[in-house]
Amino acid sequence: MNRSVALRALFIFAVATVFAAITGAASQVEIAEILFLIGGSLSAVMLLFVLMTPSHNPVPVRVRRRR
Repeated sequence: MNRSVALRALFIFAVATVFAAITGAASQVEIAEILFLIGGSLSAVMLLFVLMTPSHNPVPVRVRRRR
């Protein structure tokens, strides 16, 4: 998993977690609380993947000019 995929998944899980939290607060349904906890856990895992994957830095290469 690379950094951009982990960031995308983090944002998707964060949005799903927010919707589950809003639904749980409005209706007091037990399943919404469970979905909130699952979404929060998955968001934390994706954030961990984002922080642990190395960023790709360009490698300096010497270029010789022909004369």
